[in-house]
Amino acid sequence: MKSLLKIYGKYVVSTWGIILLLLIANIGIFFWVIRDLYLIERPISGYGISRLESMGLEEVNGELSLNQEGEEYLSERGFLFLMVLDEEGNLRYGWNLPQGVKDHYTAGEVAAFSRWYLNDYPVRVLDTEKGLLVAGRDKGSMWKYSIEFPEAFMHNLEKYFRLALGVNLLVVVCTILFLGFRYYQSLLPLVEGIFELSANHKVELSEKGAASQLAAQVNRTSNLLEQQRTALNKRDEARTEWIAGVSHDIRTPLSVIVGYADELENKEDLCREDRERAAAIKAQSLKIKQLIEDLNLTSKLEYNMQPLRAAKFYPAALLRKLTAEKINEGIKEQYELILEVDDSLEDVVLLGDEKLITRAACNLLNNSIFHNPKGCHIVITGRKEGNNCTLQVSDDGCGIPGEVIELLEQDVGNSQKKPHVMGLRIVKQIALAHNGSFQIKEEGHTVKLALPLV
Repeated sequence: MKSLLKIYGKYVVSTWGIILLLLIANIGIFFWVIRDLYLIERPISGYGISRLESMGLEEVNGELSLNQEGEEYLSERGFLFLMVLDEEGNLRYGWNLPQGVKDHYTAGEVAAFSRWYLNDYPVRVLDTEKGLLVAGRDKGSMWKYSIEFPEAFMHNLEKYFRLALGVNLLVVVCTILFLGFRYYQSLLPLVEGIFELSANHKVELSEKGAASQLAAQVNRTSNLLEQQRTALNKRDEARTEWIAGVSHDIRTPLSVIVGYADELENKEDLCREDRERAAAIKAQSLKIKQLIEDLNLTSKLEYNMQPLRAAKFYPAALLRKLTAEKINEGIKEQYELILEVDDSLEDVVLLGDEKLITRAACNLLNNSIFHNPKGCHIVITGRKEGNNCTLQVSDDGCGIPGEVIELLEQDVGNSQKKPHVMGLRIVKQIALAHNGSFQIKEEGHTVKLALPLV
């Protein structure tokens, strides 16, 4: 389930990434709001009012006046009027004052409009040496609200913020883990079903939950594969039974043909041409018999119907016996057979079907002889390589054609348009049946089998 845990981890990481992006987006929106507020409001700071006092307000013989620079300064910041009150609350100077502005304000009235509004006009107030400056904006342009908090609350504000942040993070983490776990649980049966499906097993998943549609598709795929598997098994069984039946039924007629051909070949009262024809009939009949046996064997190996008669044996002795039998059969003079058994193989023991491995080595040897009628040098090699015993047959003849090598690598059957590969295919099947490997090297001049040691 490592792949599912990996998906779960990616889900959690992706969720945190989304949260981080949302946080960055909110911070960006916050600064955009602050910037927009600044562009709209442009509040008069203490420095701005002091500048207005020193550069915009002029005092001559105790009389105040606002010069052109002061008027532009106020207009640029959205102020409609300005008035200056003395210490007693009397109007000392006014610029562009609206109707309803009084000439005298009590201390209570000053405190009221400083916090709220002056005749519904939002104002800014600053105490200066020239008096109390009161700059007003248009009605409805500003919203003012007074907020008060206990001092102890303000001291604990940082603690409250940390607590709120911690609780929010805890809720977010728990939510992510909970949703991720539910996501994991919904996918777990689906992943297990896919693994079962890949192992060629029938799958029946519950079609409920978040992955119900995917589960339904997996179930339908499993049913379809099961139907196909049943049909293929029936076809394969029929083919295997047919091949076994043909092999059995043809054995007796072939034996009769071989027997009569052998008698005719050895009959002295026949002419030489007739004896040669009988020998040809015998040879071709034996070849047909061998092909039928190869077809039967490859069919059984393909569908694991050939039981391995596993036993311990010495591969070095097997190679010597095979070479001696081939020489005793009367190998033609144009073929030179060389056996090379490495010292490392002398005491090596293999566990396998000695008869099948002998058949594989014999097929390789016969393949070199059959496809090189003009003769060649054939080298049979055996050695120990790591935890494997390697059996190798090489020749300096024409070599195995590339199209044959391609067919063996693809592991496909024969057809009328493809070359004959049954002998080599049986060799490969025998190697794989022993958990070994089959390899064609040196441009088709060498076939190497690697079989695991006991």
